[in-house]
Amino acid sequence: MTEERIKILKMLEEGKISVDEAAKLLEALEDSQSEETTASRKRGWLRIRVVEKGKETAKINIPLSLVRFGMKFIPLHARKQMLEKGVDPEDILREIESGTVGKLVEVEQGSDQVEVWVE
Repeated sequence: MTEERIKILKMLEEGKISVDEAAKLLEALEDSQSEETTASRKRGWLRIRVVEKGKETAKINIPLSLVRFGMKFIPLHARKQMLEKGVDPEDILREIESGTVGKLVEVEQGSDQVEVWVE
């Protein structure tokens, strides 16, 4: 049991708060802990790795909280190339926002490779 819950129950026991007040406090505490859990799940990283001619040429790590903002900076020609390869940046964004963890995209062409995943 968390320290906050114990304090609420102690106040109830000592008659400092009513049963209704204790219930409301416990519910509010539960809601805030649930929000913290959801927020912590959303924290993480979008990782992008680019290999050209067998050599890693880019390794990009973006906090998930900045992904939507960062998507605005994908150059038009790069977005077009992604779409030609069957990779829609908006689909990636939806997967991230839905809480998907793990590899989202892997594209290989000869010795060139792009991987995108969430940790």
